[in-house]
Amino acid sequence: MSVLSVHNLIYGYSKGTPFETGALKGVSLDFRQGEIVAVIGHTGSGKSTLLQHLNGLLKPDSGDVLFEGESIYKSKESLRKCRFDVGLCFQYPEQQLFESSVYKDIAFGPSNMGLSDGEIKRRVYDAIKFVGLSEDYLEKSPFDLSGGEKRRVAIAGVISMEPKVLILDEPTAGLDPIGKKNLLRLIKDYNAKTGSTVIFVSHNMDDVAAVAERVIVMNKGEAVLDGTVSQVYSQGELLSSLGLDVPEITSIFLELKKSGFDLGETEYTVSGASDAILRYLKKEGLYD
Repeated sequence: MSVLSVHNLIYGYSKGTPFETGALKGVSLDFRQGEIVAVIGHTGSGKSTLLQHLNGLLKPDSGDVLFEGESIYKSKESLRKCRFDVGLCFQYPEQQLFESSVYKDIAFGPSNMGLSDGEIKRRVYDAIKFVGLSEDYLEKSPFDLSGGEKRRVAIAGVISMEPKVLILDEPTAGLDPIGKKNLLRLIKDYNAKTGSTVIFVSHNMDDVAAVAERVIVMNKGEAVLDGTVSQVYSQGELLSSLGLDVPEITSIFLELKKSGFDLGETEYTVSGASDAILRYLKKEGLYD
């Protein structure tokens, strides 16, 4: 069942000037309830522009965005509701942190939903706990936090609205390996706990392989590939022509298959490749 759909989206920047650019060129996609979707593509491919259409931050020149089967542009109330149900977290957390305390920042969305003080407090405390920060952070200024902490607070501010669709633009950008690993686990945990759809943009193909169930590849304003991680990553030559690289382990795995080793489906994580090679060795009688 599709919770969110885009139909023939067309959008351009600098319209009517010599610098006019077609950012989206007739994009149509369906996002199903509960799936984790990665949107990838080189710089300027249209991926971030697409995300900003999903909750109405940008309005297409033509086409439509449907949430639960209804156009988000049907009325002002439809658009307002969409922005609570489809939560967008920007690439740079500073773009959405502006209050004097972490508590007030996380509470901003629920407050605008007209919830009671008790419900707002519950959501704030649940959200800060979920992103792995202690309650001590609630009285701190968000601008005194580290980059990774700011990102967690920004995500907490979005999930405090309990959206049915969580959208993250480059969520691991600038994080150290431990911070990146923790944030990827947070994404999977949020999806598993809430059943919400998660859509995220990433330039890191290993991050995509670790988390996503489905991958959409954008190029020059069009969705040129859409499938499972295996289906998309198996097309290494096409991805390379689009300025993208598959994970190194996938490249090695594909070369082994080209050399005549029947290793089964293409793998894209170290653990998956290791298991496939062990299965092959056992089948050939080379490993007990």
